[in-house]
Amino acid sequence: MISKTFLLISYGAPEVKEEVIPFLRNLLANKMNSTILSDRINAAAEKYYKMARQTGRLSPLNGECRNLIAGILREAGQNNIALNVYWGNLFWHPLLENTVAEMVRDGIQHVIFFTTSIFDSGISNKRYTDALEFARQKVGVAAPVFEKLPLSFNHPLFIEAQKDRLLEALTWIVPKNGQYLEMANSVLVLFSAHSIPKSDTACSNYVTQLRQTFRSIIEKSYTPSISWELVFQSRSGVIENWLEPDIKERVREIAATGRYRSIVVSPIGFFCENMETVNDLDLEIGAICKELGLGFIRAKTIGTLPKTCKMIVQEIMKQK
Repeated sequence: MISKTFLLISYGAPEVKEEVIPFLRNLLANKMNSTILSDRINAAAEKYYKMARQTGRLSPLNGECRNLIAGILREAGQNNIALNVYWGNLFWHPLLENTVAEMVRDGIQHVIFFTTSIFDSGISNKRYTDALEFARQKVGVAAPVFEKLPLSFNHPLFIEAQKDRLLEALTWIVPKNGQYLEMANSVLVLFSAHSIPKSDTACSNYVTQLRQTFRSIIEKSYTPSISWELVFQSRSGVIENWLEPDIKERVREIAATGRYRSIVVSPIGFFCENMETVNDLDLEIGAICKELGLGFIRAKTIGTLPKTCKMIVQEIMKQK
């Protein structure tokens, strides 16, 4: 039996109300002066509290990571791989630095790792690499060797999983009394990803990879007469010149034209369910669509699908 050590690195998220403020302090530390920082933390915390009131829970991200790990272990077992799995987050428990220290105590020397940030965003990549380097420096020369799995935005199973999620969201468009084409013609699919400052796209292939991915999904799941667009969401801070079109602005433009009766949002830029998919899409975009008289359906993320777990295990098996 093959034996390997695998590390899942994610963002981290609060799971109970008492964790919200400490999590946000970790997330926003050293980014602004104390007055602005306090205002930002309070505003962000209220979004979490509001989401909890409306959905009954805080961010689902940590739960998604646990389910992903369970799926990876099942897939590994089916492929005769003895997988030693660790999990570390950037901004909340289990914190990456603590996980790396645990690996040292366990005598781990070589680690294959995967992050839940799939696309080549300069901001996101730097956060993960900086956090891992910080963790390695804290434990010193005893730190394991870390080997990152390749970005999977163009992996056939990644595209298949995204296609499956999109088709799930489109199952309500079914032929009935000859009305199929009329219904399909009235639907617009918005492929959504996190907006980043345009200045950060100069050192990454973020937009190119997103476009390649959504075009591959379209090729796999093409439904006659349905239109498609790439949009961006979840801007943060006060930096100007973020990637556009912003999904909120675009939805209002769509409603003003009267061309479409419904939108389906496929959040291809997000690997797992999190604050941005539940709050920014389900709640905020859902409310805007209701206000404007547009139908709204949101495809789920792919993070815990069997095809996703299979993709990760396939890539693990390729590593020495």
